[in-house]
Amino acid sequence: MNGLVEYLSMEGDGRFIWSAYAVASLVLIGLVVVTVRNYRLRQAEFNLLRELDGDNRHSDDGARR
Repeated sequence: MNGLVEYLSMEGDGRFIWSAYAVASLVLIGLVVVTVRNYRLRQAEFNLLRELDGDNRHSDDGARR
């Protein structure tokens, strides 16, 4: 157990190192959460626009099919 405590303390610098890991982990988790949330919002918006478009599909030259 004493060896683990020494390893985690990292010769007195452990509190800085582990807090940096914690901050970096929180930032990465936050980025994943924001990305997934935005993806779901954009997907819902896309589905709504597709429903609103309905049968008003246009060919590449702008003429209705």
